[in-house]
Amino acid sequence: MRRVIIDADVLSVQAAVVNQKAIRWGGDEEGERALWTLHAFEEDGEATFTGMVQNLIDKTGADEALLVFSDKVNWRKTVLPTYKHNRSKTVQPLLRSHLTAWAQETFPSISKPTLEGDDVCGILLTRARKFGEEIVVASIDKDFKTVPGHHYNFNTDTFFEVTEEEADYWHLYQTLMGDTTDGYSGCPGIGPVAAKRLLDKSPTWETVVAAFEKAGLCEEEALVQARVARILRSSDYDFRLKKVKLWSPE
Repeated sequence: MRRVIIDADVLSVQAAVVNQKAIRWGGDEEGERALWTLHAFEEDGEATFTGMVQNLIDKTGADEALLVFSDKVNWRKTVLPTYKHNRSKTVQPLLRSHLTAWAQETFPSISKPTLEGDDVCGILLTRARKFGEEIVVASIDKDFKTVPGHHYNFNTDTFFEVTEEEADYWHLYQTLMGDTTDGYSGCPGIGPVAAKRLLDKSPTWETVVAAFEKAGLCEEEALVQARVARILRSSDYDFRLKKVKLWSPE
């Protein structure tokens, strides 16, 4: 049986955005100021969301889908308090909260305390691989290159396979690069060309530490970046205690 694991936070946003309409009231008379409002109908958002789920099932050839949602509490903030701090002021589309709650009641879905949806996807995918289950993760997040397994990017309509060696490489790359949209800086002075040059020569933790030390930082600061950059795998989660096991270099 083939199953698609869907990064459903994305669907909630996308379905909400396309069904949000701006309406201009008044302003037709000379000198009259208009009033603008945003409107969205729940049933329209639900229909769009349902269509997106079915499209992903069809596209991936899956027999069933599991929707994954982020928890409101994020474990990364305990490692790096500034993680995603720049998103706190972002105005969300009107239907997002409704669609998330509705979808969790309507479709098979999962959310785990303190985990982002990406983490749950990563854990499920890497755990399933150990048992020979056929799973594909559907998302638009470029960071899934750090998770071994079968993936489908529904923004670019592309399938790709990531080996464990490739996933480890991209994790180190992301540690060096950082991600300003997620609020972690990576290694100062390192861009994509430099990161690739360093890791192509020696894709090791020692290479990352050396780059941070050259920038005047220590290994502990590099480790903070590595931990928040890493999408969790099954080896990074304690299933008995239901807690994240912070990544450390072997």
